[in-house]
Amino acid sequence: MVGRASGWKLSVVVLCAVVLAAGVSQTHATKEKGNLEAFKKDLSRKGFTVQEGSVSFPSILEMCCKCWLPSCYSYNASSKYGFFAMPPAPNQDPSVKNSYAEWFTENGILPAGWSYWFRMRPDEAAVFLGPTPPKVNYYGFTAYLYDRYVPNLPQGAPCKTSDGQMRPQPDSVLHRFPVFSSLGDTVNPMTIKTGRNHDPYEKNVAFIMTADRNTERRVRQALIAAGYPENSINLLPVSPSLARLGVESENDTVTLIMRVAPIPGTDITPYYSLPKTLLRVSPGTPVPPDKLDPIPAPKLRVRGTGKTEVSLLPAVDALGQAIIAKYPGYTATSIKMAALPEGYNCLENMQNAIADNRDTVYISPGYNIITTEPYQDLILESDEFYVAYGVIHPEMGKATYSNISVMGWGRKAAPVMVSNQDMVGSAQYYLGSKADPATVDKIYAFKIARPGGCAGEPFCKVVGCDCEDGIPLDEGVALAFRAYVEPATAVGPIWGEIIFDRILKFTPAPGFGASNSKSPTNKATP
Repeated sequence: MVGRASGWKLSVVVLCAVVLAAGVSQTHATKEKGNLEAFKKDLSRKGFTVQEGSVSFPSILEMCCKCWLPSCYSYNASSKYGFFAMPPAPNQDPSVKNSYAEWFTENGILPAGWSYWFRMRPDEAAVFLGPTPPKVNYYGFTAYLYDRYVPNLPQGAPCKTSDGQMRPQPDSVLHRFPVFSSLGDTVNPMTIKTGRNHDPYEKNVAFIMTADRNTERRVRQALIAAGYPENSINLLPVSPSLARLGVESENDTVTLIMRVAPIPGTDITPYYSLPKTLLRVSPGTPVPPDKLDPIPAPKLRVRGTGKTEVSLLPAVDALGQAIIAKYPGYTATSIKMAALPEGYNCLENMQNAIADNRDTVYISPGYNIITTEPYQDLILESDEFYVAYGVIHPEMGKATYSNISVMGWGRKAAPVMVSNQDMVGSAQYYLGSKADPATVDKIYAFKIARPGGCAGEPFCKVVGCDCEDGIPLDEGVALAFRAYVEPATAVGPIWGEIIFDRILKFTPAPGFGASNSKSPTNKATP
């Protein structure tokens, strides 16, 4: 027990420590503000025009359900996303609106003319200055090509809000195809430059997103002169061999996205409101094309180590049989799975990459790559359920973390998530005494059901029926699987070295359950 006198002394010590920490923090913030002002002044002296953008971490699900965004983009339900918004370029014709600028302005999300998907001249740079998150499962910064002009492309379908209103696509996306393709590797905690000690968390960093070596060099020099350490400056190249840059109506739009995946059970909410700076840096006089020094397409990190998960195939197969045996009153159907292509492939073939990220693999139900529609029945009735099963990839060293996003096929919304931590112990539930101690903790099985479908079962999550908390009954339910960052390579694993996650769909057999409107299929062989 601490006595009254010693307790008083301890309180004084704690108070002094708090005051000292606050003073250090305030001094640090003042220094950062001074560095920023010095950076902007130096750029102005060099003849650059500097415009302020913004960084925010909105609720993608809310924006999507209200048609403030055209899609939820199959977002990772375990992550928070940083959206980077820009005003139009200094010499951009006001009639050339950046994609969806009308929607963002109408709803008061962004100032007039601003957009998350913006055009860039080949001599410009976007510069981000701010802190990295505290310790998390994952974070990453990725440069994207958002959409591309395609002559005679029909106007996209209207967006249906959660209250049933139909919102037509704005004029700014007429004849534009949403490729949403990554332009290179993501900068993640294993690859980011944060200073001398290489600690990737809670460090102030700088990012330069540009297509021109000369612009990159001049911006970098201005950052260093303003007090930003050179070994905290990161480059996100936008190669002209990939993006059609410029501020005319037929040029591409680009963007920058930040992902933050907290460790389950931790709250890093204060991080999202910390000051972050985004600047559009433009030469006062546009640089002639023959004076540019284009940045080439970046060299990509190599996926794969040669080590595979195939030793677990017999265990995964046995788990599938045990899952089917667990539900004798139901007919089980296998959902065919496929790997989504990478951004470069989507750009070549004009497919929607839905904001791909090379730091992971994407496994989802197979679909027609031309129509983007699933070629199998993904409607999940109120008396049906899925059981997903497979390998817990971090347990095999093939990922830092993995998860399942329960996604609505139409809106690409993912209101429910299963983390690899949630999966622990789930295979034992289905295998019981047949479990092999050598493999049971490396595999999983998890049930996804409509309200009332879990019935007290462990390792089960409910997907509701409303846009804000679930997926409507008339919309396909797709389970999307991710495995983020193989530690040995600092990039996502290669598809051939992992066992694809699997899905069994369970439908009540004739005479069993509340609904028998569907004809049963033969039992699946997982």
